[in-house]
This record gives sequence, C-alpha cells and structure tokens, in this order.
Amino acid sequence: MGAIELRDKIIQSLNTDNVSFLQNVFEFVKKEKENTSDHEIVAYTVQGQPLNKKEYIRQIKEADAEIDKGEYITVEDLEKESAGW
Repeated sequence: MGAIELRDKIIQSLNTDNVSFLQNVFEFVKKEKENTSDHEIVAYTVQGQPLNKKEYIRQIKEADAEIDKGEYITVEDLEKESAGW
C-alpha cells in the first residue's frame, strides 16, 4: 500500500462523529509529532555535525552560561590575536 492510498484510508477512518475515537487519534498524532520533532535536525555545528532540537538548546544554554561567567573574547581582542597568525 502506497502513501497516497494509506492517507486516503486514514482520512476515510477520520470521517466519524465518534468524539472519543477522534480524541484518541489526535493525542496519538500529537505525541508522535513531539517525539519526531525531538530527533529532527535543526542546526549544524561549525564542524558540520547535525544537532537535534534538544542538543541545540543544550548548547545554547551552555554558551549563555559561559558568556555570563565572562568566558568569551571580544572582537577587538580577536583581531589583535589574529594579527599574529
């Protein structure tokens, strides 16, 4: 069974007034979408490694914490440092 045929059968199944059934289907789809989005690639590191949503958020929080601790280099300092390369 192909995707189009399967989609048509699902749509036919959803053509009902059974609220309980529709709520169950909705909850199932909602959970599946949440699980899928957690594994979806949303960014890449400068080395080209893919990052999913959770890892991306973790790295952003880690970078924010480093900035709050003063662990960063200014553009001016970077320019001075790179002049000697």
